[in-house]
Amino acid sequence: MSAAAFSRTVGGARRGLDMWLLQRASAVYMGLFLPVFLLYALYAPRLDFAGWHGLFRPLSIKAAALLFVAALLVHAWIGLREIFIDYLHCARCTLLRLALYFAFAVLYLACLLWAGDILWSVR
Repeated sequence: MSAAAFSRTVGGARRGLDMWLLQRASAVYMGLFLPVFLLYALYAPRLDFAGWHGLFRPLSIKAAALLFVAALLVHAWIGLREIFIDYLHCARCTLLRLALYFAFAVLYLACLLWAGDILWSVR
């Protein structure tokens, strides 16, 4: 096998590693954030509307919660991408796979913007 042919067949491996690392990093962040936030919420004086409103008033909590939502969406995006690649791999499925990529990308971006709007509306 020539060097040129070898580089063409191995070229996509880097992207797969990047996606794998990104999914693991998002899982680690979510795994660290959830227990810390649960402890933070448990030690709140009240958990009515005013209490929840007060929990998300500090900028650090807003940023950490938005990063959690972003990590969740990235994690879900990579998982769905792998499902689409595994189950929609035929030549006829390319258009459907691309349409699903686009639809979920728009949906996840809208969710991220909505979460940001909700978090930053807390004053």
